[in-house]
Amino acid sequence: MTEPAPAPPDPAPASSPQVLLRLAVPRAAQKPLAAQLAARGQKRVETWFDTPERALGRAGLRLSIVRRVRGWRLRLQTPTALLEVPAPSAVPLPAALGPEWAESLGALIAETPLEPQFTAELKRVTAGQVGVSVTLETGTLATETAKLPVSALVVEGPEALAAKTALALAAEHDLRLDPEPLPARGTRLVTDAPPPVMRAGPGLSGHPSLDDAVILLLRACLTQFTANWQAFFTGDAVNAIHQMRVAMRRLRSVLGLFARHLPAPEFAGFRAEAKHIAATMGEARNWDVFTALLKSGPGQIFGAEPGFAELYAQCAEQRAQGYQAVEALLTSQGPTLFVLALEEFLARRGWRGALPPESLPSLAAPATGFATLQLTRLHRKVRKRGKHLRHLPAAARHLLRIELKKLRYATDLFGGLYEPKSRVRAYAEAAAALQEELGTLNDLATAQTLLARLGQSSLPAARAAGIVTGWCAHAALAADRPLLKRWQDFLAAKPFAG
Repeated sequence: MTEPAPAPPDPAPASSPQVLLRLAVPRAAQKPLAAQLAARGQKRVETWFDTPERALGRAGLRLSIVRRVRGWRLRLQTPTALLEVPAPSAVPLPAALGPEWAESLGALIAETPLEPQFTAELKRVTAGQVGVSVTLETGTLATETAKLPVSALVVEGPEALAAKTALALAAEHDLRLDPEPLPARGTRLVTDAPPPVMRAGPGLSGHPSLDDAVILLLRACLTQFTANWQAFFTGDAVNAIHQMRVAMRRLRSVLGLFARHLPAPEFAGFRAEAKHIAATMGEARNWDVFTALLKSGPGQIFGAEPGFAELYAQCAEQRAQGYQAVEALLTSQGPTLFVLALEEFLARRGWRGALPPESLPSLAAPATGFATLQLTRLHRKVRKRGKHLRHLPAAARHLLRIELKKLRYATDLFGGLYEPKSRVRAYAEAAAALQEELGTLNDLATAQTLLARLGQSSLPAARAAGIVTGWCAHAALAADRPLLKRWQDFLAAKPFAG
């Protein structure tokens, strides 16, 4: 396989960052929105091209031809920018993008011909609103063998104005955020592959200011959250729920850290909504974990007991209810308004208004100073919570786990700002190992709680429940030795901040 050549730099970004937000439009809202935009519709046909092996897509590139009344336009979308130039024909010619891109794309494509992958045929009604562009798109996205309807509202413009406009339109017309771009949807239509599950990103790196760190970290959490919506509905729902829940818990943690230093009242509201979302998903996640624990533990050894079949059936029923609650949440308007409101807050840097004028220069300081204060504070808190760990009751160990989780999130998010990386990695690994042991104990305690919620309507089921109770109690006792070992390893790991 030909190795991809280094890509030329993306086009320079505009001085005012531009964003594009998509909102799914139900059929009932199409006419009211079109009337509100009060503009004539235009047809747009865009065809995306790639090699049969999807060499461009694997490199994170999208190449398309847009057919217009006055000719064609060649568009190249990279992970961070969009380049559009006139095209001599409906055949995509990389040379039209300039010599640097022609060379880079040529290295990817080699001698393989580009083939049409999918086509969007849309009617677009566009109107400008206070510095932003609002477009209603209706039509189809099609391959040679499949077709999907498209109905979306696209809001494009400066970050703050676009988010504010999208928030108002979503509230007025009961719209939902549609985080999956058309090219990604078209690729899934071609490959018949499920949407990917997105894990948490690596956190900060380089030398960001405190002001920029707020945006980078909170937006990363939002991206992880919304990127897993489609996977929940048509892909790996189990891991999608897990990653969305992680995103909201990380978001809450970050909001809590910044709220200690930036007294913006909005932080509390966003934290409360993130907690509600995480709690709803936590119910479904708990039944997944509990069922897995049953199957790998007592169910594997005592599975022949007739009562286990009844326990599994009850778990499946509870799990289904949990998943229905997640589906109801994601199809409601709440998460859309939450994401757009937080995006608007980030775009206008709403925390600045909570600071006195003399404190504003502190936002331009490197985020490392803030991170060091928070990491040092959290490390001391974990050490204090874990004193006399051997003799701590279950409730106190649970509180230790909560504080350790906050420290883990902070380490993941801010660790990239520090050197040497080996010291950061050693500390993070020690904290992660300790958290895993505490997590095992928490899973066992949660299993007891969930077991109590199941109704043992028969003697076999009651017997199976008793077996599970005894197994969990024995496993919790056995977990003490590795837990204490991990605690000593954590104490021996030197903090990298400070």
